[in-house]
Amino acid sequence: MYSKNLHRFAILTAIFAVFLIGVGASVTSTGSGDAVPDWPLSYGTLFPRMAGGVLYEHGHRLVAGTVGILITVLMLWSLKSKQPKYVKVLSVVAFVSVVLQAMLGGLRVLVVSDPKVQDTVTGIFSTGHVEPVRMAIAITHATLAEIVLCMTFLISLFTSKAWSNFKVKEVTSSLKIAKLYTLTFVFAFIQVLLGALVRHTQAGSVIPDFPLSFGKIIPPFNALPYDPNAPFPISYAELQFKVAIHFAHRVWAFIVAGIGIYASVLTIKNKDKLLGNFAKFWLALIVFQILLGAFVVWTKLAVIVTVLHVATGATILGTTLILAVLGWKGVNSVAFEQSELILSKSGV
Repeated sequence: MYSKNLHRFAILTAIFAVFLIGVGASVTSTGSGDAVPDWPLSYGTLFPRMAGGVLYEHGHRLVAGTVGILITVLMLWSLKSKQPKYVKVLSVVAFVSVVLQAMLGGLRVLVVSDPKVQDTVTGIFSTGHVEPVRMAIAITHATLAEIVLCMTFLISLFTSKAWSNFKVKEVTSSLKIAKLYTLTFVFAFIQVLLGALVRHTQAGSVIPDFPLSFGKIIPPFNALPYDPNAPFPISYAELQFKVAIHFAHRVWAFIVAGIGIYASVLTIKNKDKLLGNFAKFWLALIVFQILLGAFVVWTKLAVIVTVLHVATGATILGTTLILAVLGWKGVNSVAFEQSELILSKSGV
C-alpha cells in the first residue's frame, strides 16, 4: 500500500544518512577522531564545549543519533503499515545495522582511550599494538555506514508509487542494463572500501598530482620521493603501500565510471522514463565526483572538498543500487507478463 508520508519520511532518512557519511568524513579529514576520549557521553556530558576537534567529533555523534532516531521511527512506521513484508524486514535490518554501527563507533573511541578496552581487544586479536585493531574497527564502521545508507535508499524506492507502477517494454535490454548496474554497484562498493582505506591510512595526499602520479601514468614505486628526516617519518615500504592504495583508488574509480557510463547510456537510449531519469542523475553525479576527486588532490585535502567527495560517492552507491534493482524488476515484470500471455493463449 502506497503511503506518501512514509515515502517522504524514508527519503528524509536517506538524505540524513548521506549527510552523516559526509560529517563522518569531516572527522577523519580534520583528525578529530580522538578529540573526545569517552563514549557515549563527551567529557561526561551530552553538551560539551563545541570547539576544535570536539565540534567535529561530537557533531558527528549528534547527527548519528538523529539518523538512529529516524531509522527507529522508520522501522516502527513500516512495521505498523501495510507495506510488503520485504520492506518491513529491510527496515528491521536497517535498525539493527545502525545500532551495530553506533557500537563500533564507540568501540573505535574506547580502544584508543581506555586501557582496559585496549588490553581486551589486543588480547582477543593477539596484536602487540592497538593501531591495526583501531583501523579495522574504523573501516568496518565506515562500511556499515554505507550499508545503512543503501538500505534507506531501497526503502525510499520500495515505498514509492513509481516502484509499484514500474514496468519496462523490452526484456533483453533491461536484462543487460540490470547486469551492468549490478556489476557497477559491486565495483562501486569496492571503491568505497578503497576510499575508506585511503582516509584511515592517511594516504589521501601521498600522491601530490592529478591526473598523473608523480608526473607519470603509473607511480615509480621503486623511485618514490622519500625523506627519512621528515617530521613524522615512515618506512619506504609503508610509503609504497600508501601510494599503492591511493593509486588503486584512482584506477578503480575510472573502472566504475566506465561501466556505469556505458550502462547509463544504454538506459537512456532504452527510453524508460524512470530508469532514464535516474541514469541521467547518475551521470551528473559521476562527472561531479571525478572533478571533486581531482580537487581533493589539487587543494591538498581541503575539508569541504573531501566531505563533498565522500558524500557524493555514497550517493552514487545508493543510486547505482536503485538502478540495479529497478533493472531486475523490469526483467521480472516483462517475464511475468510474457508467461501470463503464453498461458492465456494456451487456455490455461
